[in-house]
Amino acid sequence: MPTAPPAAQPAPLAKGAPPTDPRRLIGQRGEAIAARYLSDQGWHILDRNWRPGPGLRGEVDIVALELQPAGPGTLVIVEVKTRTSTVAGPPAAAVGPLKLLRLRSLVGACAAAHPVPHAGLRLDVVSVQLRAGLPALLRHHRGVGD
Repeated sequence: MPTAPPAAQPAPLAKGAPPTDPRRLIGQRGEAIAARYLSDQGWHILDRNWRPGPGLRGEVDIVALELQPAGPGTLVIVEVKTRTSTVAGPPAAAVGPLKLLRLRSLVGACAAAHPVPHAGLRLDVVSVQLRAGLPALLRHHRGVGD
């Protein structure tokens, strides 16, 4: 498993979220690590913590464009799951069928809100395991639920 680069700055908190909520802080740290990893892979990060307009609920952790050597890239909706322990299973195990269904319902609106040339759409999961005193472990699951 690759180790993640040092954490980037966390994304801003959602409105009304307590800034000291440990779960939120852990999630923000994981999202920052995932965004840095994708950026280091040459991806363009288009948005973080994107929310649709009225009529749809949910949030997309990262919207990115995976560039291709020739032609337009792939627009990727990235769900980030972060854990500090594997007692409840690996981080990606938290993305079950209901979560995938919710994310799929956002794909069209997300693509419309990010009108960049792209050859396809994909849903990925990046799992981050934070470890005290050690680099985070990161795993990139491409094309989940295909």
